[in-house]
Amino acid sequence: MLLVKQLLAAGGLADSKITNPSIACISTTRPIYLVFGEHSDYPEYVIRKLAGDHDFETHKVHNHLYKLVGNQVPEPIGIYEYEGAKYDIQRGVKGTPWFQIKSKIRNKKTRTRLEKELWQSLTDFHSAIAPEVSSRTKDLQPDEELLKVYSQYLETEHQAEVKLQKLVELAVSELNQMPACCAVPQHGDFCINNLIIDATHITVIDFEDFSITTMPMYDHFTLALSLPSCSEEPRLAANILKDPRIITAAERLGISTNAIPWHFLHHILLRLGPWSVGEKRAKYRLWLKQVLGSFIEAQAKGSFLQ
Repeated sequence: MLLVKQLLAAGGLADSKITNPSIACISTTRPIYLVFGEHSDYPEYVIRKLAGDHDFETHKVHNHLYKLVGNQVPEPIGIYEYEGAKYDIQRGVKGTPWFQIKSKIRNKKTRTRLEKELWQSLTDFHSAIAPEVSSRTKDLQPDEELLKVYSQYLETEHQAEVKLQKLVELAVSELNQMPACCAVPQHGDFCINNLIIDATHITVIDFEDFSITTMPMYDHFTLALSLPSCSEEPRLAANILKDPRIITAAERLGISTNAIPWHFLHHILLRLGPWSVGEKRAKYRLWLKQVLGSFIEAQAKGSFLQ
C-alpha cells in the first residue's frame, strides 16, 4: 500500500478519487498493481514494475503507440521510482476483461456480435499505425520469414519431423513464386485476453511482444484462435485458416488465398519457438503442437507426401 501511495504522490496522481484506494496485485512475470478508487468498478491506474531492458522497451513502444492510436490503448503516464525500483504507471480503462465477460455469452447472436467487434478492433489498430508503417517499412519475402521461424522452431524442439520438413519445403517453394508482402508490425499477442471490452469501446493492452514479426496475418490468426467460436479440438481449430474473416483479411492485404495456409504455418511455428518455452505457456504450447499436427495431416491429403 505504501509503495502505491508513494508512486501516486510522485506522479501527482493522489487526487480525491483515490484518497483510500483499493489495490489488487496480479502476479505474472512481474507484479502488476490495479488501483481502484472508492467508487470505481474499474482501475483508475495500473502500475507495473520495470525489471529489465525489455520492460523499458515495452514502455517506449506503449508511449509511441499511444501517439499513433490514441485511446485504442491505455494512456501511459510515466515512469516513477520507489526504493531504487522503477515502475510504469498508466491510466486504467473502463471495461471488462475476457474472463469476466465469458459467462455473459449465452447465445450465438451475442457471440457473433462480440466477435464482429473484436475483428473490427484489430482492423482499427492496424489502420491506425498504417501511415507510419507505409513510410518506414519495406516489403518482406514470406518464404524467408517462414524459413526463419522454422529454424527457431528446430532450435527449440531439437529435432526435425519428416512430414513437417517436407511441408515447409513445399511452402517455401510456393511462397517463393508469389509476390512480396508489405511488412506490417504485429501486436504479437492480439488475443481476446489482451482486450478490455466495454459496451462502446475495446482497448488493446500488453505490448511485450509488439513487432515480434512483421509478417501480415499473424495477429489475425492469434485473434481467431482465441475466439469463442474457435473449437478447442485441435483438428477443428486448424480449420480457422478457412474462416471467411481470415480470407477477407488476406484479400485486403493483397495475400493470395493459396498463401493463407503458409502464413498460418508461419504463425504456428513462430509461437512454437522460444515464445512459448517455459512453464507459463506449457499448456498452450502443447495445444499448439496438436494444432500443428492436425494442420500437417490435413495438408498431407495433398500430393507433397506421396
